[in-house]
Amino acid sequence: MKRKRSTISIAFFILVGVVPFAAAFIYALLYSFGIVGVVNTGFTTQFWETVITSGEFFKSFAYSALIAALSVIISVSTALWLTLKFRKELDKKFLSYIIYLPLAIPGVVAAFFTYQLLSKSGFFSRIAYQFGWIQEARFFPDLVNDQMAIGIIITFITVVVPFFLLLFLNVYKNERIQELSELSASLGAKPNQVLWRISLPVILHKTWVLIVLYFIFLLGAYEIPLILGQESPQMLSVLIIRELKQYDLSKISEGYVAAVIYTVTVSVAAVILFSKRKRIAHEA
Repeated sequence: MKRKRSTISIAFFILVGVVPFAAAFIYALLYSFGIVGVVNTGFTTQFWETVITSGEFFKSFAYSALIAALSVIISVSTALWLTLKFRKELDKKFLSYIIYLPLAIPGVVAAFFTYQLLSKSGFFSRIAYQFGWIQEARFFPDLVNDQMAIGIIITFITVVVPFFLLLFLNVYKNERIQELSELSASLGAKPNQVLWRISLPVILHKTWVLIVLYFIFLLGAYEIPLILGQESPQMLSVLIIRELKQYDLSKISEGYVAAVIYTVTVSVAAVILFSKRKRIAHEA
């Protein structure tokens, strides 16, 4: 009976999750080589050569990776600091509810909220004008649609920190880090030794896979970079969608090339990640 249920579950997962993804990927691959498509006439590597030689995709990939990495590093560091410094306070019901609230806000809403706060015509710009810190709205610093992606990073951090905070708090309790810390202290360990050799290693060891997966998620985020990003360079998802929706039908294949390269890169990274996790779990 259990084997039958397992077989049905696997078949359902393949039907719902794997088949649509595989079909979409094959279609994108065929489109990128000119085999299918409205104006494509047959197999060609021209679109791949154009994307690779132009360098725009790789520039966008590096730009997206940098933004995602900074957002994850700052978010993880902030969540770790809050977990270890204010763990007892965060256990209170009121604060625990407050932590959950940002998780219920969609990315597009968070992006619009950031835009209304940080744009040159936004809330903080108006406050700066009222206090006489700026003479006109155009003197307010570029915090959205800027080259440094400050608005994107701030929004990512706002959305990501609550998730990691709840995750780290849960790991702290389940792994009984408080008891381990007290035991280490009773054996003569200093506070810094407890922090760097027990608390941080245990939390990061248990959550590193989710941290990497969140980096991959932010790498492909769309709504927030679309609203708060600049025209060039663009983050990957925005660049790919822009290419796919061009009026010039001959350029759409280049968008599928970018989508294929991104999909393959992320898929290979995910396979390596989970293979490493399984190997570590097996060795443990």
